[in-house]
Amino acid sequence: MNNVKLGFSWIGLIVFLLPMLINIVYVILPPKNAPTTQQETNKILEIIEQSTRMLYMLAIVFLVSKEKVDFTSVWMFIGLIFLILYYMVWFRYFLGGRDVDLLGKKFLFVPMPLAVFPVIYFIFEAIWLNNYIAVLFMIIFGIAHNIISYNSFS
Repeated sequence: MNNVKLGFSWIGLIVFLLPMLINIVYVILPPKNAPTTQQETNKILEIIEQSTRMLYMLAIVFLVSKEKVDFTSVWMFIGLIFLILYYMVWFRYFLGGRDVDLLGKKFLFVPMPLAVFPVIYFIFEAIWLNNYIAVLFMIIFGIAHNIISYNSFS
């Protein structure tokens, strides 16, 4: 924890919020063929998923690196590529008639892209911000989130 200090990071807040914006549209325009029954999920995995999501958000926003942010960093650009891919999957869903099956369908040969792409984006952006505590939380979140997503779409 030597490379970070308590503070507030506008960049960290923006990093966290960018993938969340499309979820507002999803709430307004839910799937046309959403399942009527809720699938049983592992409660422990859900707790791990939810808590590490919040811990990531807190870490990326309130733990600020002592190093200067480099806006030419390859880590930032790789992360942004995964954010763009994430949005492309959402556009496919909205343009495809909001069919729930599109949410779990492969994209560019990547299974469960809505579970994979944002996790990779968050990891690369945390690396860019030199916030390795946030990286650790996102890796744990990613494992739990992908297991839950896999169980939901299988």
